[in-house]
Amino acid sequence: MRALTSQDYDNIQAVISLYLDELDRMGLELTVETDMAGWADVMRSAPKMSVLNPAFDPEESHLHAGNSFWLRVSYEEQTVACIANRLYVTDDYIGLKRSLRLWYDRKPVLISEPLNVVIPEHVPHISGRVGHHGGLWVHPDWRGIGLAGTLPRLTRALSMRHFDVDWHCGTVFKPLAERGLPSKAYGYPHVDICIDGYFPVTGQHETIYMGWITRPEILNQFAETAQPAVLEPAIAAA
Repeated sequence: MRALTSQDYDNIQAVISLYLDELDRMGLELTVETDMAGWADVMRSAPKMSVLNPAFDPEESHLHAGNSFWLRVSYEEQTVACIANRLYVTDDYIGLKRSLRLWYDRKPVLISEPLNVVIPEHVPHISGRVGHHGGLWVHPDWRGIGLAGTLPRLTRALSMRHFDVDWHCGTVFKPLAERGLPSKAYGYPHVDICIDGYFPVTGQHETIYMGWITRPEILNQFAETAQPAVLEPAIAAA
């Protein structure tokens, strides 16, 4: 993987500035926080929140400022949206799923059957410095204005600048995948089924899809999005 160039850093900052300006125009304030317990507290009380992702919960995973952060979007001091991000340094990202350590790395988890990982053969071996986003939530009153598209893209930019990632990934349940959110809103050029069967996080059968993007594709996205005219359609897609 090639090192980031000064132009890459300029593109990353341009992308961050574009999205911050957009949030500012909506009267929203964004903060980057590293106390993941704060994210978990927001999610536990969030309306219409489906599941608390243990990958970003310090009660279940080993989290610190060197491997995780979350974004809080506020309006008049009320949290209206958030997203979390982790760095995994691993020789086998999919292996973290099979072992459940992607979600639970503080202690072993007892399950009655193996996790049914069903990664298609065309998906490459994902290893190295892998960014992983999740815990995306938008308050019902603030949905439909593009926040679900802005936050994953902004998270990816911060993840590249801060963690220098080789890949970036995220997972969604089948209904969101069928709506095309990982590709249209989150900006992942590749979306593939990854789990089909019992899922210990929810305690029931789930079909889960993984969005993924390579380092060169991330940098190309930044170069394209750094052009101001690209921002509006990117947000509108959400």
